[in-house]
Amino acid sequence: MPDSNTAKIGRAAAVMMASVFLSRVLGYARDAVIAYQHGATPSTDAYFAAFTIPDLLNHLLAGGSLSITFIPIFSRYLAEGKEDEGFKAFSTIATVMGTAALLLIVFGELFAEEITGFIAPGFSPEQTILAARLTRIIMPAQIFFYLGGLLMAVQYAKKEFFLPALAPLIYNAGIIAGGLLGGRQHGMAGFAWGVVGGAFLGNFAIQLYGARRAGLVFQPRFDLSSPALREFIRLTIPIMLGFSLVMADEWTSRFFGSFLIAGAITWQNNARRLMMVPVGIFGHASGVASYPFLAELAATGRKKEMWETLSATLRWVFLVSTWIGATVFALSPESILLVFKRGAFNIEDTLRTASALSAFAIGIPFWCSQAIVSRGFFSMKDTWTPTIVGTASFVAALPVYYLLHRTHGVFGLALASTAGILLNAVTLYAILMRRTVGKEGLAQLPEYAKMSLSAILAAAAGTYALRATGQFIPWDTFAGALTRSAAGAIFIAVVYFLAAFLLGCRSIREIRRKENPLRRP
Repeated sequence: MPDSNTAKIGRAAAVMMASVFLSRVLGYARDAVIAYQHGATPSTDAYFAAFTIPDLLNHLLAGGSLSITFIPIFSRYLAEGKEDEGFKAFSTIATVMGTAALLLIVFGELFAEEITGFIAPGFSPEQTILAARLTRIIMPAQIFFYLGGLLMAVQYAKKEFFLPALAPLIYNAGIIAGGLLGGRQHGMAGFAWGVVGGAFLGNFAIQLYGARRAGLVFQPRFDLSSPALREFIRLTIPIMLGFSLVMADEWTSRFFGSFLIAGAITWQNNARRLMMVPVGIFGHASGVASYPFLAELAATGRKKEMWETLSATLRWVFLVSTWIGATVFALSPESILLVFKRGAFNIEDTLRTASALSAFAIGIPFWCSQAIVSRGFFSMKDTWTPTIVGTASFVAALPVYYLLHRTHGVFGLALASTAGILLNAVTLYAILMRRTVGKEGLAQLPEYAKMSLSAILAAAAGTYALRATGQFIPWDTFAGALTRSAAGAIFIAVVYFLAAFLLGCRSIREIRRKENPLRRP
């Protein structure tokens, strides 16, 4: 990979990582306010379930994947010197698909209660009514997410990352403001109104300014015969029709969680949110930053160079994420106590959430890997393969969700999620390797095996050491948890990186030589 691309990806990744990190901090503050005010109750379960229908709408419009589907189209116009045509394509897609989004929002508003009864069948009638009311408040935010996604895609295509990076920060700040201003008086509805306000300001208003600053010219165009619209629909149909495990995992956990005791969905949600912090910082941020460069290499037919670029990014992310996964696994009770245990969130809530987090932690490197590997396919304008693999992984995991939720509760649901994402990530990696470099890519596999083995050794050593010191430093006090977390994290890091070095891990040796692991494929 050329040094210029490496530097650009590094700068873009730094911006996105900073954004995700700050967003996760605000996300923690948001969830901490909910936990402090309301704990884990039927009302909080209803609030988190209320996001399912809006998320489904977002999925049906491929709103969560706009950067994936629109960037290759818009980038082609830019490469051909036809920026005006690119903006016409934007106008057509925004007008047609935005109209479809409004119609679906109206449908969701009308039938929220009936759909809620289907997606959370274990809820009591009171919970169903509350979840439907919260859903109706949240639904309009989807139009801001959809249009904002297109506006951010324009900026990404122009290699502008700063204002899109602000979107999740403002969105989470809006939810916090809604909860602080209205949470006490209006319950979970205060947070729901914060969702709408945060989405409007962060995902739409500021992104509109950013896109216009990047040169966007918009005029409403309802042109169903537009070639750009047809290409956009062709790329998004697989995402719309396929219920990939990445999309449906959280919905499935809520579905089965509705049959468990009150608070189960909240425990699961809090553990997942904490797990997604490193996934967002390292996996999603690196994927977003590298995608425009991968798309450029794929567009010029340089598949081997694209694989080398992707592989260099993936190895670095896997190195970091396996270490973090081992740390989170061993320190899950302490982590949950430090983050959530206050106010109405009690010690039982802490233990139940920590149980789910320990299972989620195993999947951290595979969630990160999936976020990067899938962009290899998207850069080649192949949206079918990730969707088919993701849907097949979801279908294969469904019996596991069912069995484990009955035998192991929230821990079982989190473990089923981890099994599904492992299958998804490994399958995608194998297919992409075959399509780009073939058997040459097999040389990379020992590197990932060494990192995985190092993580297992570090997690085992950390767990043993923490148990051995439990009688001296209790985990169930804030001071004790903080001390154990600091000491445990250092100990696990030493064991992990020492094991990786002794096993001959190439990425560790590159760091030791003070080389950029992204510099070489």
